[in-house]
Amino acid sequence: MNINSQNTDENEVEKLRRRVKDLEEREEKLIKSLRMNKSLHSKILDALPINIFLEDPEGRTIFANQQACNAHGVGMEKLVGKTVFDFFPKTIAVRQREIDLEVWEKRIIQTNEVATEFQGEKVHMLTGKTIIHLEESNQDYLLGFGLDITDLKNAEEKISHMAYHDALTGLPNRWFIKTCLKNCLFSPDEKHMMKGVLLLDLDHFKVINDSLGHEAGDQLLQAVANRLRGVIHTDNVLARFGGDEFIILMPEVISEDEPFEVSKEIVKVMKEPFAIYGQKFTISPSIGISLHPNHGEDMEELIKNADLAMYHSKEKGRNCYSLYTPLMREKAILRMNMLVK
Repeated sequence: MNINSQNTDENEVEKLRRRVKDLEEREEKLIKSLRMNKSLHSKILDALPINIFLEDPEGRTIFANQQACNAHGVGMEKLVGKTVFDFFPKTIAVRQREIDLEVWEKRIIQTNEVATEFQGEKVHMLTGKTIIHLEESNQDYLLGFGLDITDLKNAEEKISHMAYHDALTGLPNRWFIKTCLKNCLFSPDEKHMMKGVLLLDLDHFKVINDSLGHEAGDQLLQAVANRLRGVIHTDNVLARFGGDEFIILMPEVISEDEPFEVSKEIVKVMKEPFAIYGQKFTISPSIGISLHPNHGEDMEELIKNADLAMYHSKEKGRNCYSLYTPLMREKAILRMNMLVK
């Protein structure tokens, strides 16, 4: 072998070495890049404030982000391979599996609001599930997410309660009566049933309110509400209709005597003196009664007619009750016409 040939061989070997080193450096950079991407993706999924999980067709968990692990109070290694039946109560697990199977069948994203439990604590979740396909493995998986909306649901319930309940007495208010109960009390399957409306006004309440002050008046209204609660039956609805007016709805009236008996009991319990700011005094009710379907087909008409009957009770001397009659409306129209003239 001559010198030129030897030099050529050494050059080729050196080139191969440099190429191998270059390939090793590239491989190292690629591995590092893959690791960084994997770490970045994991950190992104773990940073999201929602539960994210991946399941195989049999419902076994193959991935869960940090939020999902925290919700269950375990690490991901404890969740992998487990199904909803391993970490949810049976009734909840059955429903979740039904939703999963429906997603697998329809293969479109589905969202639901569900009541569930994590570590024994009841929560409301907004969940979404869909099917994803991985080209590399040619396999399908169920991808799901869950956002805890418990605080939002509680806030909605609180706002709804505030909108439909009286802040002073805690009773339902007139908006509850006119909106919520209008539909449920007069649904098609209940229209054949007799129903009753009692409208109650406190006699001379303004005198007490003005003489003792509004705080005393408020205490009196609270005391009256408590007494009325003790009179009505559990299936009846007691509400503060506004000011010193209360309304009682009787969704099932067996006979016309039933609202009379309730009215008698109200008059009776109101005779006991009220103690406000160390003073004792009595206050009487004037009550008007209307019955469905005799005196109206809807809530508005029944309340108007009960109001006419209540004013008739005041005209009779107060501290009594009256059943609506068409003559009361005729008298009211006559009075209105006299005022117009």
